[in-house]
Amino acid sequence: MQTIGDVRLGPSAIHGRGVFTTRPRAPGELLTVLDGQLVPAGGSDYVLWQLEWNAVSATLLLVRALRTTYGFINHAREANLTIDADRRTLRSSRAVGTGEELTLNYLDQPLPPAYLNDPRSAYLHA
Repeated sequence: MQTIGDVRLGPSAIHGRGVFTTRPRAPGELLTVLDGQLVPAGGSDYVLWQLEWNAVSATLLLVRALRTTYGFINHAREANLTIDADRRTLRSSRAVGTGEELTLNYLDQPLPPAYLNDPRSAYLHA
């Protein structure tokens, strides 16, 4: 489901597929407002590893059952996107050039301990 305008999905040098902007982005530009259902973070391994989500707090997730453009944004320590304090508004954190992969530092979110401490999330600490 296309949830961010003016992007394309493509092979990523970071991991699998990624999201690439098809036009320049200004610092602070609004890309999208995330939606979903609020779900307790500690409830299910299935939610953490099979569904698309972002952390609202360490104990609450905003979960989406359908795969969206947002779900293809890869993690990078030097990310070019950020999520506002409301945990729903996705913006560029700096100028982003046409063709650049859009990235987010997942560690800037209040991730649940069950996710952070799982071996499957070791890439976050690399």
